[in-house]
Amino acid sequence: MIEQLRYVRLVVEEIGQAAAFAQDVLGLEPVDRTEQIATFRSDFRDHTLVFSKGIDTHQSLGLEVRYPADLDDLRSKLGSLGIAAQAGSPQECELRKAKAMLWFEDFSGNRLELVVRPMNSGWRYFASRDAGITGLEDVIIRSTSVERDISIWCEVFGAKVSDWAGDAVYLRFDGAHHRIALFPAERAGILAVEYAVENVNLLMRNYYVLQNRQIGILHGPGRRPASEQLFLTFAGPGDVLFSFVSEGAAFDERRIPRQFPAGKEGLCGWGSECKIPEFGGNTDGGGRERTASA
Repeated sequence: MIEQLRYVRLVVEEIGQAAAFAQDVLGLEPVDRTEQIATFRSDFRDHTLVFSKGIDTHQSLGLEVRYPADLDDLRSKLGSLGIAAQAGSPQECELRKAKAMLWFEDFSGNRLELVVRPMNSGWRYFASRDAGITGLEDVIIRSTSVERDISIWCEVFGAKVSDWAGDAVYLRFDGAHHRIALFPAERAGILAVEYAVENVNLLMRNYYVLQNRQIGILHGPGRRPASEQLFLTFAGPGDVLFSFVSEGAAFDERRIPRQFPAGKEGLCGWGSECKIPEFGGNTDGGGRERTASA
């Protein structure tokens, strides 16, 4: 039912600092910019990251479905789980550059948006800096009720479980190991937005760029045992993390989901230092206060 990830919309206090982070740190291409919104490309999609101030009251994750009729079907399925979904207003659809939209909150309170025929760009992606980004890869979401939230992704959206790390779960809806990961947390929210880069050389080059710019590196460089992704996770605007990822194994449909240890032991096969509480790390010695504005 879900075709692909489309975008992440994040609410920030200062548009200018957030936009500078998107261009100077991530290397994304700017698309639209006003006093209330800054939109950025990373690939063929019109946009994959939006920072807003005063327009959105909650951060949200956008997911593409193919037809307007799919929205009706999804609304019915969500209703069977006791979740009320609402159609997006014309203004909301215009902001998301989509023909139609349905939104709802999962059992944890995360806002998910289903969009039909979102805009693609006819122009080649042109990065702000040579970070080597090839596209939006996956999103990690905080969940206060992982088992109940899984029911939305699997029973309604048709996603499948790839693997577990403790009670955290990796979910897929295409050939990749995962596009969504749900991590147990005490509150809702997008935990990390992850962009793929071309190879290990680009990931390590970005590692040194981040160090030189004094961006707080919170986990990695490392390799995830479940997905075999190389990763580098760092602080972003507000309370959202960002990652560069590379490589990673395609999912083998012949195997069943595996269980990996909880915490950092199950999240990095290299044993890299972790300062992310949701990943089982500690926050001593630096951390989230060091962002692009540091």
